[in-house]
Amino acid sequence: MLPTAYEFHWDQGHIFFLGIFYSVLTVVAATLGYAALRALRDLRRRRAGDIAWHESFADLAAERRHCRHEFAGDLASGDPASCDPAGKVCGHEFACDSCPGHAALAAAGGGSDTSVRRPAAARPGIGERLFHRGHTWVESRADGTFDVGVDDLLQRCLGRPDRVTVPGVGTRVQAGAAVAELQRGRVRARLASPLTGTVVATADYDGGRLFRVQPLGAVPRLEQLLRAEEARIWMLREFELLQTRLGGAERRTRTCRRWRDGR
Repeated sequence: MLPTAYEFHWDQGHIFFLGIFYSVLTVVAATLGYAALRALRDLRRRRAGDIAWHESFADLAAERRHCRHEFAGDLASGDPASCDPAGKVCGHEFACDSCPGHAALAAAGGGSDTSVRRPAAARPGIGERLFHRGHTWVESRADGTFDVGVDDLLQRCLGRPDRVTVPGVGTRVQAGAAVAELQRGRVRARLASPLTGTVVATADYDGGRLFRVQPLGAVPRLEQLLRAEEARIWMLREFELLQTRLGGAERRTRTCRRWRDGR
């Protein structure tokens, strides 16, 4: 039934068959090509020792997509405000401002989560830190800007980096996009921006500080960020994953354990 076959005729049945045949062939080829590109990317990351936290939401395993309310025990299995049937995994790309579950909990005014008791979109207090799941934080300043830095878990486990790469002054950064990189030996940690805005200053990594941002808009969108008590629970869950990704370095592993034990 192919055009090269003997006595092939261009009739309606043959055209229909060829359309289906080449459509399936195209889908298979595209799938194989995409799989090959993903495999090559993953291979390069393993060779370079990369730690990347700016993957797309769909690439994150379920254990890394926990709903913020689950950290505080506000969600129970079957809760109507849950993000999934089990009430544990976020299904809204950490976009709390568009999540019906978050809105329902906020409207009810219950739960132990401070993100419910305090409006999520409210500007944090001066000096207060909010944490991004890409191991960065923002700290509010009196002049309306925010400092961006690396959380304590990554600092302790990675150690003092040999090289710190940050965006230059005037660079526009986007929440969730790759924005900085730390490197120590063969290990590279690529970090995501916790908010959208323009870089107005860079730091010297003192206390893990990376740069300063003038946020976009009078009220920056910070709903997806974790407050200190939520972040602590989340970091404990990230602890084992981070040790695995750092791999093989016994001294750094001991340092991670000291962080976990509060020493």
